[in-house]
Amino acid sequence: MSKLGKFLKILLIIGIVLLIPLIGVSPFLLNHTRSYIYSMFVMYPNGVLALIFVYEFIKLFKSLEDNNPFCYENVTTLKRAGIISLLISILWFIDLLFMVFIMNNTYINYVIVLVFLGILFFGVSVALYILSELFKQATDCKIENDLTI
Repeated sequence: MSKLGKFLKILLIIGIVLLIPLIGVSPFLLNHTRSYIYSMFVMYPNGVLALIFVYEFIKLFKSLEDNNPFCYENVTTLKRAGIISLLISILWFIDLLFMVFIMNNTYINYVIVLVFLGILFFGVSVALYILSELFKQATDCKIENDLTI
């Protein structure tokens, strides 16, 4: 496996190991009801989706290692990663709405970061969808060429 693939796998394992205790301990760390609700409905799903997103890319590195990048499994992996990225984008925009309208947090730096993250992950989802369609067409061409040879 490539160095980047190994690094992503280590990050995934560390993330999972840290996420499980954090979920159990957070009710004791957060005294305010609003903060706890915020963590449970915005930050935890976003963290879980980010871990799944990294896992999808680990699967892509595995297919690259096997010298089989143009297969339908990679097309579905890219589409899944795009959907996950879209969900992460939606959660960042929900976070923005929550912080502005419910928590009355209008610090411009925080708002700019949330808008940037929402737009960034939306752009990543569009790019991954386009990439999955390109991989689908390349896989179709590869299969057609394999049959004619």
